[in-house]
Amino acid sequence: MSDSVTAITNGVKLVGETMLPGASLLMDGNLVNGAAHVALGAAAATFVAPWAVLLVVADSFSKSVSGKNLWEHVNISKKPAEAEAEVVAA
Repeated sequence: MSDSVTAITNGVKLVGETMLPGASLLMDGNLVNGAAHVALGAAAATFVAPWAVLLVVADSFSKSVSGKNLWEHVNISKKPAEAEAEVVAA
């Protein structure tokens, strides 16, 4: 896909996420992960707090756009620091 089509598609997915957590995964046809994010979003809204819903939305959008969960992006940024610590320790 071209960059403009990808940008529009991601924008539509993001708007969908504001209405229903997991919408971007459902739009991709990933029904199992989409339904799981819908359930997690509902549980987070009911039992936790609005910030928890934002985490579910961010994770769903990240999984849809990049194929990686949110925590995988966070762990990637930590790996170089761990590698540096090993080099310094050696």
